[in-house]
Amino acid sequence: MKKQEVRLTIKEFCTNHSGKMEGMISISTSNLDNTFCAAHKKCEGSICEKCYANAMCKRYSNLNKKLIANGLLLKKHDISIDNMPILNTLICRIESFGDIDNTIQVKNYFTLCKANPSTTFAMWTKNPSIIQKAIDELGIEKPNNLIIILSSLMLNRTATVHYDFVDKVFTVYDKEHSDKVTINCGARNCATCRRCYTKTTETEYINELLK
Repeated sequence: MKKQEVRLTIKEFCTNHSGKMEGMISISTSNLDNTFCAAHKKCEGSICEKCYANAMCKRYSNLNKKLIANGLLLKKHDISIDNMPILNTLICRIESFGDIDNTIQVKNYFTLCKANPSTTFAMWTKNPSIIQKAIDELGIEKPNNLIIILSSLMLNRTATVHYDFVDKVFTVYDKEHSDKVTINCGARNCATCRRCYTKTTETEYINELLK
């Protein structure tokens, strides 16, 4: 007997962001259920020491339950393009509360992008090596409507780009070091600014002031 396909699809999108993310839609997993995030939080001098998402996931249990449910789905099941949701939005953020954890998750995010060619996606990650591993081992290609943003691990220090699929580098600076760079993110709304959701011909560097 032919095994019946398990029809799984992503359901838990976040549509009620606040602050600069107000008006945005995102798909995320929980940083409380990510081994890489746990290690990064222990890294002295890292932005992860000050993780805002960590506090939010601990404070809002319903939010964290939905993010963990996303993780159980995205990290363990290969979702077909036919089972991906169709989004009615121009831009969408991938991972606003966590990060990629394995190659299956990367493949699922790539498939989500391919299922929604009219939507521009931007994915933040501190784990670009997982993306490279997914490309090499799973034979997948980065979708044209996906912008990959390398999120600098260290506060006040721009990460070095080692992968050709990285479109932008996002770094956070404290007030003491902000005069050394141009702060081009902060007093804006993501939905109206769209700097992170606009492709450039060369790697773009985006700097935010620590809140």
